Amino acid sequence: MRQKKLIYGAGTLISVVSTIGIIVAINYLLFRTDIRFDVTQGQLHTVSTQTARVLNSIEDEIVLTGFFKDQGADRSSFRDLAKEYSRRNDKIKVDFINPDKEPGLAKKFGIKEYGSVVIGKGDNSVKLRLTDPITGGIIKNSEEEITNAILKLNRESDKTVYYLIGHGERDMGNSVEAEGLGLLRKTIVDEGYNIKEFLILRGEELPRNNSILIVAAPTQAFSLKEIQYIKSYLDGGGRAVFLFEPRSGKELVSILKSYGVELSDDVIIDPGSKLEGGGDIAPIVSDYPYHEITEDFRFATVFPYSRSLDIVSGSYDTEVLAQTGKYSWSETDFELFDEGVAQKDDSDTPGPLGVAAIGESGNNGRIAVFGSVDFVSNVNLEFSGNRDFFLNTLNWVSGDENLISIRPKKVNTGNLTITTKQVDIIQIFTIGIIPAVILFSGLAIWWRRRVL
Repeated sequence: MRQKKLIYGAGTLISVVSTIGIIVAINYLLFRTDIRFDVTQGQLHTVSTQTARVLNSIEDEIVLTGFFKDQGADRSSFRDLAKEYSRRNDKIKVDFINPDKEPGLAKKFGIKEYGSVVIGKGDNSVKLRLTDPITGGIIKNSEEEITNAILKLNRESDKTVYYLIGHGERDMGNSVEAEGLGLLRKTIVDEGYNIKEFLILRGEELPRNNSILIVAAPTQAFSLKEIQYIKSYLDGGGRAVFLFEPRSGKELVSILKSYGVELSDDVIIDPGSKLEGGGDIAPIVSDYPYHEITEDFRFATVFPYSRSLDIVSGSYDTEVLAQTGKYSWSETDFELFDEGVAQKDDSDTPGPLGVAAIGESGNNGRIAVFGSVDFVSNVNLEFSGNRDFFLNTLNWVSGDENLISIRPKKVNTGNLTITTKQVDIIQIFTIGIIPAVILFSGLAIWWRRRVL
């Protein structure tokens, strides 16, 4: 009997030791080879495909220096994210400095707050503030901030956005009113561009290189001299973004037709957008044709108070970038529209209707045309994909296709709803059946061993 117990005990011990050994060996192998498996919904612990693509292209050493206390949720969160960067490219180095212990280094980098991160390449650097004061961790768009900082450091030259003034354009200095473009201005600056106002009548010269012209819904007429200036700029390989609204910018509408984009004198009505939270004059777009701008873009955009556009033969190679739904139509009866009534009739053009288009010339000129300016106004810029869609388009126009906008990953909380009957069944299994099976199984094994 003692021999049998010894055999059973030895067998159990060998099984336990073998299992533990296999687990330890697998973990050691995964650690040494840096193999990881992210099984969370939405890949919360893995950098985006855009970031991975950027990291694969880096050839010079870039240092991420985090200024954190020795302990803290922000430090550990940043460490985990930064490790993903260095894991994918050994040119990415990560360093941590406690400002309290090394005040000299903190002063050298101009660090005054915990949670600051300095991203450096050679003599150039970008400083970020990543700690979220509410959660204590790092901000949700930390990956976007870090990746875009790396891309800015890799830029060969600075680029400047010039926004046209003098014709009643939307105010890019107004961050308060709903129709202002102050938040758009801040977003453009945060993206790494310089931004300046531009008035043609001053006799200023718009640089052809490293510049982008933005024209945001002019309400006053352009002079012949100004029209000729813009045409000369575009013909010479200039790059520009045009934002319109119904019943405005007639002179610009005329010249853009010669470049391959025709804007209609209408307003888009889309009753189908009500089903998705929009309104009759706020078409929501969720499907996009394939392009570098819309690759991996899976977010809805809204284009309030928009006119439609289409592609025609011109000096630029153009294509529509965003279209409304099939239930939309082009309303041209403004008298009826001004009375608050819009009714589809046989003369109205049915959807889908273009609301955004881009074009490229043979001499590297690029344009983007939007039928709505309100889609980037203060009140709408942060709606779903509006901000990212505009930035991706701006970056394409400027030739910086690699500059990206990465939306923060969200944790999806699953809710389990069960009935009272299902609760009773669960209790029967957990309190009665499962313990009984374990008890009787143990008794059966004990009896069998005793008999043997």
